Amino acid sequence: MRLFQSLSRASLSLTAMLAMTSASQAVIVLGNGDTVNLGALMGTGSDRKFIVDDKLFTFKYVTTPNFNIQNFDITGYISATTNQYGLHNVGFDLTGPFVDGGINDQTVQDMNLQYTVEILPEFFERGVRLSDTRLAFNGSASGTGSFSRVAETVFETDTGNLLGNMNVFSNAGPPPSEQLSEEKDWAAINQNGGYRSFELNKNIKMFANTDGGFAVCSFVRQDFSQIPGPGAFALLGFAGAVAGRRRKA
Repeated sequence: MRLFQSLSRASLSLTAMLAMTSASQAVIVLGNGDTVNLGALMGTGSDRKFIVDDKLFTFKYVTTPNFNIQNFDITGYISATTNQYGLHNVGFDLTGPFVDGGINDQTVQDMNLQYTVEILPEFFERGVRLSDTRLAFNGSASGTGSFSRVAETVFETDTGNLLGNMNVFSNAGPPPSEQLSEEKDWAAINQNGGYRSFELNKNIKMFANTDGGFAVCSFVRQDFSQIPGPGAFALLGFAGAVAGRRRKA
């Protein structure tokens, strides 16, 4: 475990190094709770990249016929606790006024995003691997047939292989139904040692089906858990064996 706790400390020096690059080569580095405007991220001249802890996110596109992306922000998320390997969940919140309501015009309000998440090379070389994806939101809906939904498709970036789909929703019904979070451990499902990078296609929809009905959401969270890859497990096992011999001595 000490090996991976040291990675978290090392990330502080890496973040500092990246933040000190020249303005023309500046990298957006978000700590937990730090924010960048979505419109600015997708603006002319931006490389559409940002870093949270040891993860690099690259936004390929954001399309929406209904929402003004200047009203939305990306906020860095790093879990307060670590898993058994000393690794945090890392991701971001997409925050802003996802709303449909008022006079019913039978129009779905939606936003589509495509982006990748990858482990920074320094940490990938040390054995950190992506394991699962977690999707959560605070959507709600009222009025017969109204709904608030987020659906996404997850691919392995390096091979292009489809890993699967995830969904969160609040359906007004009838009957009403709700699922505010979903998590899938792709490394466990596919029985492998984890991944370097994922590509995600996300679709956010709000639909108020009746006059006076509504569909709303103010944040969508995406975070990723991490595990040591097979080689790193071997290092941990060796370290544990050494410690055990020292205790016996």
